[in-house]
This record gives sequence, C-alpha cells and structure tokens, in this order.
Amino acid sequence: MSNKELKIEVHKPWRLKLLIAITYILLVPWFMIWAIGTHSFSPYTIALVSGIAVVGAALLIAWAAEAGQYIVSQAFALAILALLQVAPEYAFEAVLALEQRIHLAAASMTGANRLLMGLGWPLIAFIAYGASKMRGDKDPVKEIHLDVSQSVEITFLVWCTIYSFVIVAKGTLDIIDVLVLVTTYVVYLVFCLKMPAEEMDIEGVHGPARYLLSHRGNKLKITITILFATGGIVILTAAEPFINSIVEVAILSGISAFFLAQWLAPVLSEFPESTSAFYYASSRKLAPMGIGNLVSSKVNQWSLLIGTIPLVYSLSLGHLAFIPLTPLQREEILLTSAQSLFGVVALMKLRFTLIDAILLFVFWLLQFIFPEIRIEVTVIYLVLALAEMIYYRNENYKLFRAFAEAWKLAFGKKR
Repeated sequence: MSNKELKIEVHKPWRLKLLIAITYILLVPWFMIWAIGTHSFSPYTIALVSGIAVVGAALLIAWAAEAGQYIVSQAFALAILALLQVAPEYAFEAVLALEQRIHLAAASMTGANRLLMGLGWPLIAFIAYGASKMRGDKDPVKEIHLDVSQSVEITFLVWCTIYSFVIVAKGTLDIIDVLVLVTTYVVYLVFCLKMPAEEMDIEGVHGPARYLLSHRGNKLKITITILFATGGIVILTAAEPFINSIVEVAILSGISAFFLAQWLAPVLSEFPESTSAFYYASSRKLAPMGIGNLVSSKVNQWSLLIGTIPLVYSLSLGHLAFIPLTPLQREEILLTSAQSLFGVVALMKLRFTLIDAILLFVFWLLQFIFPEIRIEVTVIYLVLALAEMIYYRNENYKLFRAFAEAWKLAFGKKR
C-alpha cells in the first residue's frame, strides 16, 4: 500500500520537525567555515566542526533513505546512500593515485575493505543485539534476517570477491580491471534502479522517516531529495577537510604514513556510512537495512573504488598504464579477498548471526594487532568459508533463489 492510499499519523510531529531543524543547524558552522576558507582555521577547529557536520549529514541521508525505499527500491536507495557515503574514501584514494603513491593507495584500499567487514558488519549485529536487550525484548536479536532486497548487493559482492582473486593471480591493476569493475558497478546500479519500491509497512517506520512519509506525492519526493542533496553536499565538501585535518594532527603526533593510510584514514572516511548503518541497527525492523548499507558500501569499494585507482594513476602519467603489485600488496589483497569470501558465504543463508559477527571481528582484530601473520589469517578465513559453506549447505541456495526473485521483480514483464 502506498502512502497515497494510507493516512499516516505522526505522534507529536513538532518534535520530529525540531529534530530535523536541529540537525540542519548543526551544518551551519561548517558552511560558514567552507565559505570563509578552511585555511583561516586550525586543524582542530576544522576537525570538530566538519566532524559534527558529517554526522548531521549522515543522519539526514539515513532518514531520506529510510523513507525513500517506499518511493524507489530499498536496494537503489541504499546504493545511492553508499555512493554518497563512500565519496570521502574515493577522494582520499584519488589524491594518492594522482600523486603516484600507489603503496599508500593500496594500503588504504585493503585497510578500508577489511575494516568495513571486520568491524563494521559485526557492530551491526552487536548493536542490534544490545538494542534489543535494552528494549527488554523477549527474544533478543541473535541473527539478522535478510530478504530479496539484500540479495542483490550480496550477489554482486560474491562476483566482486571472485574477481578480486583474479587481480591477485594477475599481480597487476590495469585497464581491464577498470572495465570489468566499473561495468559491474553500473550494472549493479541499473539493477537496483529497476527494483520495485517496498510495500508500505507503516508500523515499522518511526522517527523523522515517519514524519517524511506523512507528506504526499511531489511534496514527499521533493523533501526526500532535499535531504539527500543537503547531506550529499556536506559530505562532499566536509569529508575531505575532516580527513585532512585529522591526518595533519596525526602526523604531528608521529603516526606512520602507512598506518595512517591503512587504518586511520579508512576509519575517518567510513564515518558517514557507519553513522547511518548503526542508526538502522538499533531498530529490529531496520537492522537488515544496516547490513544492506554496509554490503552496498563493500560493493562500492570492491568495484568502483578499486577500478578508479589504475584509471586515476594513468591520468597522472598522461597515458594508459598498469600498476604492478608488490609481493606485500598481493598478500594484503589476498587477505582482504579471503575475508570477503568468508563474509559473503556467511550471508548466503540470508541470515547474519552473532557467531558470524564474532568470527569476523576476532580475526580482523588478530591481523590488526599482528599484521605479520596475514598469511595464517588468510588461510583461516578460507577454511572458515569452506566450513560455513558445508555446514549451511542446505540453506545456501536461499541467496540464489532470492536473487532470481529479485531479477523477476526488476526485469520481468510488468502487468
């Protein structure tokens, strides 16, 4: 049922209007600094003000995506949400590639991927469980159930993961990878766009998203577009200064460039997507959107982000060029691919359990503390992926059945 056919009642709408207004007000200091010029302020001031603005922007986009899934498909809403949120990381990678600091670009790319899956995904499960315990639910959330909408991004992530092993085997990043990975992302985006909007389930919608859905027709579309646009402008303008200001402080503190590129910069660049995903995770109904948000971000990282590195590198040289991977870079990408394989296999049953989350987190933490055992951890991930596939062999078909259903919804004949 669409919101045109359903009267949506909002309890104390003035509170929700005030919440949205306060969020907009949080953005004002950043726009003032942006207009004056960041060079006029200390890195500490820029870090604080831009950081607050990025959080505010992430909330605006999260509310817009939550309401937007009833206008366009949830998959498309999350794809656009992820694209906006990953923009800071694209900017950081592009700068490194343009400056031909490929060792740092590769470190940032692998670090961001492993951080997203090893820390981000588990936190969704941990927050969902903790929130359900705090609410006093009789059955705490011990697993997050996924559906047809999430099957799209998971299936594309399966393909991206398989192709990442091809990159390791080739030992290079080149124009072929650009064509394959960018095409993959474009097809993914078109697929998401073709998916139908979600059926209205107003009982599961709360907060600002519910207030947005109380609007009708074009007013609703315009309001959601304004929230997306405002959040997107803030992230595109504030995220890079936020990262740079923190990096400047980190360098002054004596933090190594490699550690900064592989872990600190990804933590900061993934801040926007984490904010919205963790917001979704606190709700039992929206927890699958939290996983969907981060899986969509992972598809972004494994396709468009990696695909742009050799492209930008070639632009910096003025001609097409391939990037030879060093033995260390191949080991890092192999470790990231193995982690991704275990992650997608864990989602094939269309359930993400606390056990899956704990395993992802423990072995991410292990290789973070002891980076020299990357090969051992790679083997562990591969063994875990095989064990998961065998143990849940009677459930793994669910992903492909759901994807087939999604294909019919997107490209089947409309009656």
